[in-house]
Order: sequence, then structure tokens, then C-alpha cells
Amino acid sequence: MKTESPQHLGKIPETMLITLWAKAEERNYKQPFLTDTKAQEIISQIDYDFSKFKKSKFSQAGVCLRASLFDKETSSFLAQHPDAIVIQLGAGLDARYERLGCPSVTHWYDLDLPEAINLRKKFFQENEQHSFIPLSLFDTQWIETVKAHQKPILILIEGVLMYFDRNDVKTFFKTLCKELDEATILFDMLAYSLVGHAKNHDSLGSMQKEQRPEFKWSELNSLNLEEWNNKIHIEKEYFMSDYERGRYPFIFRILYKIPYFYKRFNQRVIRLRIA
Repeated sequence: MKTESPQHLGKIPETMLITLWAKAEERNYKQPFLTDTKAQEIISQIDYDFSKFKKSKFSQAGVCLRASLFDKETSSFLAQHPDAIVIQLGAGLDARYERLGCPSVTHWYDLDLPEAINLRKKFFQENEQHSFIPLSLFDTQWIETVKAHQKPILILIEGVLMYFDRNDVKTFFKTLCKELDEATILFDMLAYSLVGHAKNHDSLGSMQKEQRPEFKWSELNSLNLEEWNNKIHIEKEYFMSDYERGRYPFIFRILYKIPYFYKRFNQRVIRLRIA
């Protein structure tokens, strides 16, 4: 029975429903990028027209591929730092903590705007090692919370930064550099060609114009971030078309062989170190 309505969500928080749908849909593939039984459970309870995304095959694959790369990198970090502090900014309804087997870290925080956390609490339970923070990622209170543990810090930012202006993103990273001595950050970089073109995106384009957020930020060269502060170091960069296993549309698989297209039309997952 569909008992929960997300009608109160703002533009950016509503995008969590796209990623929720994408992960639930992944069950239909013989070799899925990930298995997310929580997404399947949640989607059956939310009163929302998910059918409008049914033609969004490209972004459905992209969401799950991106999440699988985040999962892989998170698992690797926790293998090296089992006592870590993990904070997921813009967590929405993501079940990464559950997908990774509820790891016994020092603490795992999921942060999002209050309206998103209110919905999240309908489906997820907090415990002694896992709690929710109802704040904007630009509210520096969360930085003090993670610093207080004095443990290795992993910051996850998936499907979020693309909706903010370059100056806001730059200020955000500078703040992290100022407030944190060390941290590892995983985030995704929007395909450079999509900035200003959310209406052409196969899933966002299906949202009502007045409710659709715009894509505002990407960098053609990820190393540009190292110019923002000398504590920023790009450690790893995944160009997602290298990992798509034939799931992307055929024409795009051909076009990605062209260096110009590969660089400008590829989404990336980046591991960044502050030190």
C-alpha cells in the first residue's frame, strides 16, 4: 500500500525519487550494478508517479553505476579505516549503509534538508552507530560533529553538487580545507556538456518545468579543483563510460570513442583528498 506522499519536497530533494526508482529498477537486470532491496521496498510505499521515468534507461544505468563506484570506494576506505567517520551529504533515501552490511564504523551520518530527513525517517531506523542530520550541506555544524570524533573522515557527496553554482561549490571546498586537517571526499562530476541543459536530461526532463532543478556546475578538467586550495589533491577519477558493461545506448558507446565527446559527455566519480 502506498502510504507516504513526497509532495512537500523541494526541487533538489525531489531528485532523490529518481535515484530511488533507478536502484529499484536494477533488479530487472541479470548482471546488476548493485542490489538494493531497500529501494524496492520503499518505492512500493510512496505515492508518486514513477512511471514518468520509464524511458530513462540511460540515467537509470548511470545512477546505479555511479552508486556502485561509490560503494566500491567506500568499502575500500573502510577496509583501511574500520574506525572511520562516514558522512553522506544529500543522502535522500539512499541505503548505502544497508547495502554495505551496516559496517561497524565509529559513526555513519546521513545528512539532508529537514524535509528529506523527515521522509527518510519513515523508512530507515537510526541506531548507536548510524544517525541522521537535518541540515543543508552548507551548514558547517556538521563539520564540527565529524571533527569531534578525531577519527579518519570519509565524506560522500553523490548527485548533489551539480545543482549549485560554481562559486558555492568552490566556497564549500575551501571551507572543508579550512576546517578539516584531513579527509577523503567522494563526489561525482556532472558531464560538462549538461550544464544549463537539465531539460534535455532523460529523467529530469520528465519533471514539470517549475519543479525541475537546473544543472549548474561541472569542470571540464577535474584538476581545476587543485587550484582552489593547496590542500586539495585529486587521487582517483573514474570516467563512467569505461564501466558501463554495454548498458549505455549504442550511439553513446560509439561516440565515447571520440576524445572530444569522451571528455565532455562523460560523468565522473572522483576521490579527492584534503591534506
